[in-house]
Amino acid sequence: MIEAVFSLVREGKIPPGADDVAERAGVSVSSLFRNFDGLQDLQRQALERSQADFAGFFLVADADEPRASRVRTHVEMRIELLEAAGGLFRMGRSRALDHEVFVEGLARLRSKMADQTRMRFEAEIDQLTSAEAANLTALIDATTSPEVFDLMGAAHSRTPRQISKTWITALDALLAQWVPNSEELP
Repeated sequence: MIEAVFSLVREGKIPPGADDVAERAGVSVSSLFRNFDGLQDLQRQALERSQADFAGFFLVADADEPRASRVRTHVEMRIELLEAAGGLFRMGRSRALDHEVFVEGLARLRSKMADQTRMRFEAEIDQLTSAEAANLTALIDATTSPEVFDLMGAAHSRTPRQISKTWITALDALLAQWVPNSEELP
């Protein structure tokens, strides 16, 4: 039933209705409601599962690497995430204001993205004041956001490879400006 929700969302049916989910899953509507505490519960569980499916994109195993390596890894992982789940992000954003489940799901995703940024660039962030650290984290997240990825691809005809090169250049410049005398980690 959760797979049916994913399938319908990928096709642009947001939010998928109980009849649509039941038909796609090959079950009755009453079976849906025996297994879930309503349609919102099914949607919430589907979003939680999708976040689990994409958890690998949020790992930070390179915090001790040199800055240039961390920048490349950060951009590569964001691009891979956005290529894998970009359609879901777009549809979720377009319906987030209408549906509490999507609002909550997008807030959790944004929080994970910010946490990842803070962990990956901790060496630089720790050298800043709290306000500067928050500003830099927000700027890195905004620069590598799903919205910017979509804008660069659709409005500016940039390929994922071109976007990657641009983001690497941008993050290198941002970090050098904010923490110019940072020593590279061993």
